[in-house]
Amino acid sequence: MARGMVRKDNLVKDTLLGIAAAGVILVAFSLSPNFFSYVARSYFKEKDKKRIRARALRLKDLERRKLVAFKELGGGKVRIEITRKGKLLVRKYDLDNVKLKVPRKWDGFWRVIIYDIPLHQRKASNAFREKIRQMGLFQLQRSVWISPYDCIAELEFITSVFEIDMDRCICHFKTKEIPREEELKNHFDF
Repeated sequence: MARGMVRKDNLVKDTLLGIAAAGVILVAFSLSPNFFSYVARSYFKEKDKKRIRARALRLKDLERRKLVAFKELGGGKVRIEITRKGKLLVRKYDLDNVKLKVPRKWDGFWRVIIYDIPLHQRKASNAFREKIRQMGLFQLQRSVWISPYDCIAELEFITSVFEIDMDRCICHFKTKEIPREEELKNHFDF
């Protein structure tokens, strides 16, 4: 890809995350044909004409897909906010950034995660398994994964994104003793 060019999906993600970071944006401008370009220049600080046009098109697309809403408030002000549907997409984008927090010193406990996700949620189950693999957990058995680090907050986030009922489908506990401990220690470089 040439320098300066941005893929459409990356610009959509960047635009949506930029609005999400601000919460609700108030812009002093009316909903006119140049409104989206104005937002691209003023809020997103775009300077290049191609980038302004690309960002403006993404904003229009986000509105068309009902991911953001623009509301005229009067007095030349417009409020831009993310819709419920947009917030769900932001959570999925944030999923890419989920990582285990590694403390300086291991507390000596193994975290065991056992899951049984219903067959009608096969896609969610596959995505859940792939995400915990990416996070570095060790697969002890088919639906049994091990981590030496606390990962409950990350699991709660992942299950909410994939709409998995954590209370019904995920079992987790801590233990000092575990089978194949030497293999686990090698996996986690202890």
